[in-house]
Amino acid sequence: MGEQLAQIARFSTNVRPLTPLAPGSAANAMHAVSRLLASALDAAGPSVVQGALVREARELFGVGSVFLLSVDPEERLARVIAFDSVEAPAAARFPISDLPDLEDLRRSHAELRGAQLATLGLALGMRTPPGFALSLPMRTREATDLLLILADADVSRAVRGERARLAAAFAAAAAGSLAQLRLVEEQSARSAEQSALARAAKTLNETLDLPAVLDAICQESRSILGGDSAAAYIGRRDEALVIQAAVGLADTDIGRRMAPGEGLSGRVALADRAMLTNDYQRIVRPAPDSPFTTVQSCLSVPMHWEGELRGVLSVGFTRARFVGAQDLALLEAFGEIAAAACRNASAAAGLALAARTDGLTGCLNHAALQEALAREMQRAHRSSQELSVILLDLDDFKQVNEREGHLVGDEVLRRVGQALRVATRPYDIVARYGGDEFAVIAIDADEATAHEIAGRAIERVRLAMLALGRPEGANATAGVAARGDRNDGAMLLEEADRALLYGKQVGGRGQAIRASELPDSYRRRTDGLTPNDPGRMVAAAPVARPKDPPPPTAPKADPTGDDDADRLAKRTRQLTLANALGARLAAMTDPAEIVDAVVDELHREFGFYLCTVVQIREDDYVFAAATRGLPAPPLRATRWSQPRDAGIIGRALRERRVILNNDTSRDPSFCFCRETPETRSELVAPVSVGERLWGALDVEEARLDAFDADDARLLETVADQVGSALRSAELYAQLERAYIGTAEALAAALEAKDAYTARHATSIAGWADAVGRRLGLEAPALRTLRYGAIFHDIGKIAVPEAILNKPGRLEPDEWAIVKRHTVVGEQILAPVEFLSGVLPIVRHEHEAWDGTGYPDGLCGMSIPLGSRIVLACDAYHAMTSDRPYRPALDRHAARQELCEHAGTQFDPLVVDALLAVLDGEDAQPALAVAGG
Repeated sequence: MGEQLAQIARFSTNVRPLTPLAPGSAANAMHAVSRLLASALDAAGPSVVQGALVREARELFGVGSVFLLSVDPEERLARVIAFDSVEAPAAARFPISDLPDLEDLRRSHAELRGAQLATLGLALGMRTPPGFALSLPMRTREATDLLLILADADVSRAVRGERARLAAAFAAAAAGSLAQLRLVEEQSARSAEQSALARAAKTLNETLDLPAVLDAICQESRSILGGDSAAAYIGRRDEALVIQAAVGLADTDIGRRMAPGEGLSGRVALADRAMLTNDYQRIVRPAPDSPFTTVQSCLSVPMHWEGELRGVLSVGFTRARFVGAQDLALLEAFGEIAAAACRNASAAAGLALAARTDGLTGCLNHAALQEALAREMQRAHRSSQELSVILLDLDDFKQVNEREGHLVGDEVLRRVGQALRVATRPYDIVARYGGDEFAVIAIDADEATAHEIAGRAIERVRLAMLALGRPEGANATAGVAARGDRNDGAMLLEEADRALLYGKQVGGRGQAIRASELPDSYRRRTDGLTPNDPGRMVAAAPVARPKDPPPPTAPKADPTGDDDADRLAKRTRQLTLANALGARLAAMTDPAEIVDAVVDELHREFGFYLCTVVQIREDDYVFAAATRGLPAPPLRATRWSQPRDAGIIGRALRERRVILNNDTSRDPSFCFCRETPETRSELVAPVSVGERLWGALDVEEARLDAFDADDARLLETVADQVGSALRSAELYAQLERAYIGTAEALAAALEAKDAYTARHATSIAGWADAVGRRLGLEAPALRTLRYGAIFHDIGKIAVPEAILNKPGRLEPDEWAIVKRHTVVGEQILAPVEFLSGVLPIVRHEHEAWDGTGYPDGLCGMSIPLGSRIVLACDAYHAMTSDRPYRPALDRHAARQELCEHAGTQFDPLVVDALLAVLDGEDAQPALAVAGG
C-alpha cells in the first residue's frame, strides 16, 4: 500500500488541482486514505470500512453514485456489498459476463461507454441509467476480487485523465487497508472455526441415535457457516439422495428424494467432491416445486463412512452472501466430523438391531417384543389410543421338522417372517415369539382392525407356503386381543394366547380368533371334561413359551471323519458364536464387561488353553484385561504384562493384522511366559477402537497346528466386534457425561429455587445407594436409584418460594400445589431419554406402603422399589434437618419415627436396611479412633 500512497503523493506535486482541495485532488485523496486506514485500525468490521470507502470515494471525486462490488472469479458473478448513492441498487448480484469491460480485471481502470452504461444500469436495477461509469479493480494478495464503480447521470462530472489515474491509485491504496482488515478477520475466523468445530464434535458425539445425529449435523453446520438452511442427505453414488434431516426447510421436505445428479448435492454425489455456487438459480435451475427456489448461494460436501460415499451435507443461503474456498474447506472439515458421527451411530444402530433381531426370520426377538409391548402399552395409556396384539402359530410345524428336516423348517420360518412383515402396516411391530409362533403389535388398532390384519397375515403365510411348494392347508392360526382397559402387556399376550389355543383346539384352525368372542367357559379352568368334548381346553393360564428360540443346531460331524463335514460343523459353530456374541455385546456399555464377555464366550464354546484380551497401557505395556483358561489364575495373580512390541502380540499390534503361529518353538519373536508353559500354538488379532489401536485378542493352545484360516477369520471378526462394542461404550460414556451435565444444570436450577432441597437431594443419594446395595440391586439399577434420589424433588421448581419456605401450616390449596411436584418432576425429566428409568421413582416417591400416599395411591410392592427407598431416606433427612416450620429432631428420635411408621408409611424391609446403613455410619468414627 505504501507504493500507492507514494503515487498519490506524486499526484499532489505534479498535478495542478482545479481548485484548492478540489474534488478528486491528490491532497484530498491522501486525507481520504488516512481516514480509511483509521477505520480499518479500529477493527470495526468490514461493513464499516466498506461503507467508509464508498462515502470517501463519492465525496473525493464528486460523483452521484459509488458502488463496491465483490466478484466471484470462478462463476464471474458480481454482488453489491456497499454503495453510496442517491438511488439504491435494486439488484443484489449479476453476472459480469454481461459487461465485457468489467471482465478484464487485469487493467488498472476502465471507463464504460455506450451500451455498457445501459447494461450496468439494468444490472444494478437503477431507474436512471448512468451517463458515465468508471471501473476500478481493487487487488488484494495478487488477486482481484473487488470492483469500485464511480458513476453519474451527468457526463460533465466524469472522472477521466489524471483524475482517473488518481482514482485508480486511491482504489489500490484502499484495497491495501481492506487487505489488512481481512488478514485480521481471517485469523479471528480461523480461531472461531476451530472452536466451532470442537463444539460441534462434542455435540455430535453425545448421542448414538442416527436421526438425532443427523439433526445435530444440520443445526451445527448451519450455525458454523451462518447459513439460512442445511440439509443432510443419505444415499450412495449414482443413487437417489433422500433428505433425512434439515433445518430451515419445511417438515414436508424431509424424506424428499433427489434424482441422481439433481441439485448441487446430486452433482456432489456423482463427482464425489465438494462444490459451491454463488449463482444457484442460474447454475442449478431447481424445479418449481423444489424447496430450494430461493437459494442464492450453496455449499455441498460428500460424507463417507464404511469406505464409501454414504451421504451429502449442504448449507444454503437465501440472502446475499458470497461463499468461497475457505467456507468450503470449513464445511469439508465439519463433514468429516459429521461422517464419523454417522458411522458411529450406524454401527451402534446395527449392533442394537442385531441384539433385537431374530437371526433366522429377521423379525424382532422375544426380548425386543416384550420391550416394545411395554413401551406401546404406556404410550397407548397416555394417549388413550387403541392397541392390539396378534399371536400367530404355524399348524403342524413339528411334522415339517420331523419329515423334512430342520433346514426346510428354517426356510419355512424365514418365509413366514417375510410374509408377516409384508402383511402388516409399516408401523406395526412383528416379532418371533418363540419356536414357530409369531407376534404382531398392531399400533392404534382396535380388535376389529387387528382381526383384519391377522386375516391378511394368514393369507400371506398360505401364499408363502404355496410358493415354497407346500400346498397343504391354511398353515397358520391366529389369536387377537385388544388392550381395552388393560395396562399390562403380559395380560394382553395371555388373552391373545388363549384365543389362539381356542382356535387350534376347538376347530378354528386356519382362522383368526378374537379373544372377545371366546365362550365364557373357555375363560376359566374347567376340569372333568372328556377328551373328546369340544369344550375341552388346557389350563386357562397361557402355555409356557421359550423366551427366545434356540440357536440353530450345528450339523453333527460325520462319524467317518469326513474333513468337509468336520469343517462345516466347526464353521457353523463359529458363525453361531459370532452372532450370539454380537447380540450379547450390543447390550453392554461397560468396557470391563465387554472384554470379559468375549473371553467367556470364546472359552466356553471352544475350550481354548488360554483366551485373553490384552489392552495397551499408557506406559506402552500390554496387560491382561480379561482372561479364561487354565493359566488364567496365575496370570491374574502375577498381574502379567509385557512391552507392547514384544512377542507375537507385538507383531500383531505393529502390523495391525492377524498373526497365526502353529509352532511357537520355531518363532524367534515368541516370548516364553512362565504362567503359560504349555503354549505351542498362538493366534492374535489386533483390536482397534475407531482409528485408535486399543489392544489385541489372543488365544493359545497346548498342541501344535491348533489353528487354521477359519479360526483366524473368526478371531478377526470377534476383534472387530470388540472394537465396535468398546467404541460404542466410549460414546455411551460421553453421552452419559452429557446427560450428567444436564442433570447438574437441573440441580443448579433447583438450588437457586430452594437451597435446602438441592442439598437434601445430594445427601439422600448416598443413603439410597447404600440401601440399594444392601437390598441386592445391581449396577444399572443403582445408577437409576442415585438419579432418582437426586431428582425426586425437582418438581418443586414449579412450587412458589412463598409456599416452600412458609413457616406455618399449609392451606389446603397450598398443599395441593405441593403434592403436584411429583407429577411435575416426571414431566420435567420425561424429555431426557437417559433418565427414563428415573421417572417412576420421581412420580411415586411419596406413595405410602398402606396406599395413603400420592399421586396415585399405590400400595405395597406395587410401589417401585426405588421410590420406597428414596421415601425412607427422604423422610429421615427431613426429620433431622431444620425447616422453616419446625426444628430438627435428633437422630435417635428420627429412627424411632421410621420404626413406628414401618408397615404403614414405609416398606419394613427398606427401613431395616436404612437403619443398618445408619448404624454403620455411627460406628465409623469409633472404628477410626480405635485404629489410632
